[in-house]
Amino acid sequence: MKIKTLNFIFLVLLLQGCAGTRHSYEKLVEETDKDTAIFMSVGESTEVLAVGNGFPGWWGYYPAITSTSPTVASVKCRDSRSFIPFREPGIIFGGEICDLTANENGESFLLFGNKWNLGEEAYDVKIKVIVAPR
Repeated sequence: MKIKTLNFIFLVLLLQGCAGTRHSYEKLVEETDKDTAIFMSVGESTEVLAVGNGFPGWWGYYPAITSTSPTVASVKCRDSRSFIPFREPGIIFGGEICDLTANENGESFLLFGNKWNLGEEAYDVKIKVIVAPR
């Protein structure tokens, strides 16, 4: 019985060390008659992406996010660890969490893809961000 328990604990710890992402922006996207976008008001800040560093690694692809107009909506990433099991970034290897902050009224685009992309056209996903008073 002790061996089974130890094997289970080892397996849980091993799985928490896997590399992964949490695309938090997906729950923020709203669809209206005119636009499909993330709607924010000035001063608002929210998580849009969490990346866990872990096994086996990212092998040349590291998920990232950037803003086309940082004066309107800026993205800032910070190193972090989550002590909640099976939530990115992990307990063992950590990772980073990226937050979107609305700075002034206007429109911007969020670009999601590889951190080491060379051009704007290479990003996988583009999401419009509209910052306006609510």
